[in-house]
Amino acid sequence: MRKSILTIRSLVLFTALVFAFAGCKDTLDLNPKDSIDASVALTTRDGINATITSIYATLKGEAFYGNRLIGVPEALADNGRATQNSGRYVTEVLNTRGSHFSQWGTAYNALNRINLVLEAVPSVSGVGISDADKAAWEGELKFLRALYHFDLVRTYAYIPGAVVEAQNKGGVPLILTAISTAEGALNARTPRASIQEVYAAIYADLEEAITKLNNLSGAPSKANRQAAQALLLRVALYNKDYPRVISLGNELVASSGTKLLNENGYFAGFTAATNPESLFEVTYATAGETLGVNVSLQTLFATLTARSSAPDNDVTDNFPGRDPALPKKPAAGHGDLVPTQDLLTALGITVTNNGNSSARITARSTDVRNRLFEIGGSNRTNGPNVEVTKFLGRGGAVNVDNVPVLRIAEVYLSRAEAYAESGSQQNLVLALADLNSIRTNRGLTPVAGLSASQLLTEILLQRRLEFAFEGHRFFDLKRRGSDLAKPNTNSVVPFSSYLILPQIPQSDVDGSDGDILQNFGY
Repeated sequence: MRKSILTIRSLVLFTALVFAFAGCKDTLDLNPKDSIDASVALTTRDGINATITSIYATLKGEAFYGNRLIGVPEALADNGRATQNSGRYVTEVLNTRGSHFSQWGTAYNALNRINLVLEAVPSVSGVGISDADKAAWEGELKFLRALYHFDLVRTYAYIPGAVVEAQNKGGVPLILTAISTAEGALNARTPRASIQEVYAAIYADLEEAITKLNNLSGAPSKANRQAAQALLLRVALYNKDYPRVISLGNELVASSGTKLLNENGYFAGFTAATNPESLFEVTYATAGETLGVNVSLQTLFATLTARSSAPDNDVTDNFPGRDPALPKKPAAGHGDLVPTQDLLTALGITVTNNGNSSARITARSTDVRNRLFEIGGSNRTNGPNVEVTKFLGRGGAVNVDNVPVLRIAEVYLSRAEAYAESGSQQNLVLALADLNSIRTNRGLTPVAGLSASQLLTEILLQRRLEFAFEGHRFFDLKRRGSDLAKPNTNSVVPFSSYLILPQIPQSDVDGSDGDILQNFGY
């Protein structure tokens, strides 16, 4: 009898989370019960809410936004270098075979749970459950299904318009119906859909989500209309669908453009528990959700556990002239992945002796984004280094940080790129305006007189600076078919290399009876 290991795993996780539901935390104001009887797991409001909570919670894991979907894109590209403080991320920075993204199996488990809930929602009944409640659930679930599918396809497959045809094995399996029985799991077919089929399914889910979700109100910890629009805008940019990017950008700037922080608010925005620019965040509500001192984003990027209270330039403990009344900066994380010199220079940071005990930041440009980079603590063998402080306990405790997934700044930069790629003189003027909205709100002077190619180059530079260590860099290079320059080793990983795509778990390939083709080179 054929068996699809991928779908059996989905079924196992589903039964573990729904039919033996225990310890579900109230992290998204959904107030699920601690345990839910199997007979009512997907027939009650509590059961639906608890299962949706578990789907959001999966995004917090190490393979997702809790670590690797944020850190790996910086390591594989030109933003991050490994310190070897704990030995983590050394092979990712070297683009070593097998050191890549790892969310495949867990993502498909989550997708099956999404489909199980979607198919259950129409039959849910009870006091106070309305058609509007059901529509809201469906909107949330379609947003989440689109997000999981998109993160899979942009990771494990090529991106439209940037494909090495001789190595292309297609997109990823589309899981759009639930597998709820052992027989269904054993007989399910899970072939890799084409890249365009996957994008079309993501479009469809997000278009429906937009019609069913409410506008963003309060903390962006759950799916909302603006989040769905922003995710569709990102998907459209990857799909080279520039008219759609512009249309969605216009809608989002009209509804949420005022969320863009100016140079006076930017630094505080990244020290707040919730970033005011965020349209959607992966939220860690309690200290109990932390991934800990070995895995969290704080410990990955920094030895520090708090920002220095010293102003402006050098923020090392021994900086000459430092007020001795200021507290020493606590250092507890590993700081395994830190900025390359190439990135620091682009950010306008001048540093001497980076990586040893006399490290000093001696100058900064007016770009306010560079204030989120500090000299780290001296408790590690290798260091101190300039570190990223975007994730330093903004959730109220060490290693607990809400992770911005969609910010309004991305809307401006994506619309600028789409205008620039569209080519007309009028669109180039509009692209320049969006570019300068970012530059001036980050403390830089506006630019003018750029050629079309210079304009696009500057837009892409501002994307790099704006989203440094937020998990964009590798994907921005990949979607444009660019080689990966490695400044620390003075080497290049060509876009034609099989290392651009990760390996699909071989067990899933072997168990699919030929449905799932392994990526080239593995």
